[in-house]
Amino acid sequence: MRKAYLPAFLMLGGCFNNHPAVRPLRPLEIATAPYRPLATTALTGRMMYEGGCLLFRDEHSGSLLMPVWPAGSSFNGTALLYHLPGKSDQWVAVAQEVLLYGQPLRWRSLAAISYQPVEHQCGAYPPFFVTNVRPAD
Repeated sequence: MRKAYLPAFLMLGGCFNNHPAVRPLRPLEIATAPYRPLATTALTGRMMYEGGCLLFRDEHSGSLLMPVWPAGSSFNGTALLYHLPGKSDQWVAVAQEVLLYGQPLRWRSLAAISYQPVEHQCGAYPPFFVTNVRPAD
């Protein structure tokens, strides 16, 4: 009887392999992309880490955005090391009031497979590519 289940199990396993599952984000993983120098928007607010997503709350509208940081940036749980090509890296603390310069994006413009886990976990928030960040004070 056990041998009868083996072929069915193997066939079902083949079905699962044809549809790659979206993996959850790794702890402290953030969305990064190649640097884009164009900034069309400036926003003041605070970063926060909720539900495995590093988010930004706009002070004026109260809306939440999902920042996409330049490649080379990293997050350690309490602060973000912001990498601006050709400049010194800069630490930005979570809950610190900051001014973000950048441009709003759409998830489909980040169509690479590497963004699927981020969109799956944080896709309720619109992405915003960060061109520059500085303390708001």
